[in-house]
Order: sequence, then structure tokens, then C-alpha cells
Amino acid sequence: MRLSTITTATITVAAASFLATAASAQVAPYVAVTGGLTFPKDIQTDTGISGDLKNGYAFTIAAGTGLGPIRAEIEGSYRRSSVDGARGFGLELPGTGSASALSAMANAYFDPAFNIGPLQPYVGGGIGISRFRASDIGAVGLPFGGPVTSFGPISGDRTGFAWQLMAGVGIALTETTSITAGYRYFATPGVTVRNVPQFNAVRIDGLKIHAVEAGLRFSF
Repeated sequence: MRLSTITTATITVAAASFLATAASAQVAPYVAVTGGLTFPKDIQTDTGISGDLKNGYAFTIAAGTGLGPIRAEIEGSYRRSSVDGARGFGLELPGTGSASALSAMANAYFDPAFNIGPLQPYVGGGIGISRFRASDIGAVGLPFGGPVTSFGPISGDRTGFAWQLMAGVGIALTETTSITAGYRYFATPGVTVRNVPQFNAVRIDGLKIHAVEAGLRFSF
């Protein structure tokens, strides 16, 4: 038997095995809702002034399908944090404003074929688009005679590429309902705001957010 014939037969058997496995796996559509507490990193600008963000919140809703250990889903989400303070020119000052992100993501998850007691672990990642918005961000109280006596408030938004990583566990409550708990890291693009008083333009780095979250997943 020629090598090409053996190779073709091997590929055929492997493909048939894969298709049989996929056919035997149960396709499981689901929807999921999640709420989380976010821990954003400081907002950085190219002016020498940065903003401290308070812990914020996040909400997500997703619809997807599982096939064996793999799940794929489409997700919509919203995140928001308020500015707590500002630092610049060696000073720490009160800050104003907020930063938010409205996003649409495509995610993929892997659910290993083992449990840890009642816990089903998962890992995942996603890419998509996000509208990062800086709203009325500013700092007041910079001393007269310094480079500036105040900063802002400035506002701006930009839509661009975003990405995230997720890990956690699920606990089955019923055959169709699970509670989930996990960790998520989320990052958005930055935004350049032009025609800002005291500056020609200000570049604000995007959000970089750690979060802990809990939610419910409903299968059909």
C-alpha cells in the first residue's frame, strides 16, 4: 500500500472519529447574566497628570452554545468607575468625573472534563469592540503659577478593539441552571481629547480593569 493511501486512510479515520465525537456531544444553548465589582487601574494621561479610579461595577449579559467542553458566546457589557483623586506635578488633589466602557465581545470558554467537588472550573478569553468614555474628568486646586491652575474637566470617547481573560467555577443548582463565580481582566483602547484648555490635546489611556464577579447561567 502506498504512503499516500495510508495517509489518506489515516486522515479519513481521524475525521470520522472527530465527527462522531462532535455528534455525540450535546449542543447546549444558554444565556448568562453576571454582575461584578471592578478594581480599575489608574487612568494615565500624557500631561503628567493621572487619575485614581474608585472601585466600580460591571454588568454583562451573554448568549452562547456549548459543544462538549467548548463554549462560544456573544456578550454585551457595561462598566463604570468614578474618579477619586488626581496626581500631578508632585501634588495629590481631588478629582472629578468618571470613566466607562460599553462593549460587545465574542468569547470562547473551555470547561475541563473534571470537577473539583461540586465545582466545574472554566477558563476563557474574548475579543471585541468597546466604546471607552471619559466624562468630565478633571483636577482642581493646582497652585497658581504652576504649569496649570486646574485640569479639565474634559470629556471624550473612542470605539476600538478590546480584549478580556476570564477564569472561575460553576456550581450546578439544577439540570439547567448554574451559579458562576470568577475573575475577569478587561482592557479598552485609549482616547485623545482635542481642544482642551491649557493643552492642545490630551491622550487618556484606556481602562485596564480587574474584576470579581458572580452570575447565573441558564441552559436550554
